[in-house]
Amino acid sequence: MKNVKYLLLLLAVMFQLPLFSQKVAVDANAVLDKSLASLKSSLPVRMDYDYVVFDDNDEQLQRDKGFIYMDNNRYALLMQDMKVWCDGTTQWSYMREVDEIYVTDADSDEAQNLSPLYVMEHYREGFSASAVNQGGVVTVTLQAVDGDTDVENVQLLILESDYRLVAMVISMSGQGGVLVELDGYVAKCGVGDDVYRCPVDEFAGCEIIDMR
Repeated sequence: MKNVKYLLLLLAVMFQLPLFSQKVAVDANAVLDKSLASLKSSLPVRMDYDYVVFDDNDEQLQRDKGFIYMDNNRYALLMQDMKVWCDGTTQWSYMREVDEIYVTDADSDEAQNLSPLYVMEHYREGFSASAVNQGGVVTVTLQAVDGDTDVENVQLLILESDYRLVAMVISMSGQGGVLVELDGYVAKCGVGDDVYRCPVDEFAGCEIIDMR
């Protein structure tokens, strides 16, 4: 996905930065280390989650919004049209449009790519890292070094002030990509284990498709 214009627009809107302010190269791994440490110290955390899917021509295919609970390899993503639960072993994905729940193993990339924590940790292997600081927002780019991977690159927008992740873009090779905006952090939100499991009883009549 050719996502540069979306990143620039996102920066301008969210942080009111000049589009052509100076970019300064910084240590990408150091920024990622600090951002991961900041996020892990806040777990379990709740965040507002805006989700946009683009095709390879930058046309918007889907937009949804809601919030995510996250605690290491467990998360619950609760949006209007899509709801996903992952308890670290199993993932359940509910699609309102087709009224179906898909059940998969939690250890696949596809299952975990919705988790910002997983993306920040996983894509440091097999990807080269670079970063620039523009007006107090660091853009970390993780570029695939193996041409066989489905993910071409990942871009993470991190605030320099507190190393909070505010957006991520996952670009797929020839298949478009996903933009996620994150806000409204609530640290140590103290939810129970049940929040990470699909409440199947609440979806009476919904078809459940086990893909394991």
